[in-house]
Amino acid sequence: MATATATDGRSVNGATTGANTTYNHQETFLKAVRRGDTCELQRIFQHWEININVFDQEGQTALHQSCMDGNLELVKLLVKFGADVTLANRDGWSALHIAAYGGHQDIALYLIANSRR
Repeated sequence: MATATATDGRSVNGATTGANTTYNHQETFLKAVRRGDTCELQRIFQHWEININVFDQEGQTALHQSCMDGNLELVKLLVKFGADVTLANRDGWSALHIAAYGGHQDIALYLIANSRR
């Protein structure tokens, strides 16, 4: 499970944090992915530790969801922050399979280029 730690006493989700207080922000992360909110995701990545490769209830990672949505900008952001392009969803499909099947050639080409890193 991914956690986010705020140690500076700032407010996180309406609660004031104290030293070494840890909050679970995985659901916030997944909701931002579903909305395609790259600004919110940038903020999340800068402030909290997130398991970027976590599977949602439908067996998809954030990268799988972004490929289904055809959101190249979000795919690039997720890969930049460590999304595993080789993970398969619960149906055995990789992000590349999803992008190709959905007709998202730009995403498929990007994933091919970045799967060799």
